[in-house]
Amino acid sequence: MDGPALIITLFVVGFLLLAAEVFLPGLIVGTIGLLCLIASVVLVFNEYGAPAGVLAAFVVGGLTVAGFVIWLNIFPRTFIGRRIMLLTRQDTGGVASENQALVGQSGEAITPLRPSGTARIGGKRVDVTAVGDFLEQGVNVVVVAADGMRVAVRRQ
Repeated sequence: MDGPALIITLFVVGFLLLAAEVFLPGLIVGTIGLLCLIASVVLVFNEYGAPAGVLAAFVVGGLTVAGFVIWLNIFPRTFIGRRIMLLTRQDTGGVASENQALVGQSGEAITPLRPSGTARIGGKRVDVTAVGDFLEQGVNVVVVAADGMRVAVRRQ
């Protein structure tokens, strides 16, 4: 196979293998595809010199990024994409605002906090993270921060 045909073949095979990685996870097919793309750029450098090689590298990089962006926008709407992708979101707004209301409240560590564990605060079991030292079971704690789902406590 002569130079230009080999370069184009490696280029096309590389992109097809990268696309196949979606359906054949494990990074083997995608890695081989990436190596094919790199080999095509190296061959352009060897056959046509540095200016053409740099241009080929930018073309391969640009097409890879563009292909990925297109895939992110189109794939979830396809038949296969709808079957294998989770399209719903889980609302955590209620829990996050409840946790924010815990700031300043005291409680007791139900489990050892090394650094995360469970504490009883306001009569409810809450997953917490200890700030600073690890805390043993039964230690009195106070909530110092709540950020989304994370509740931080320290020894009282």
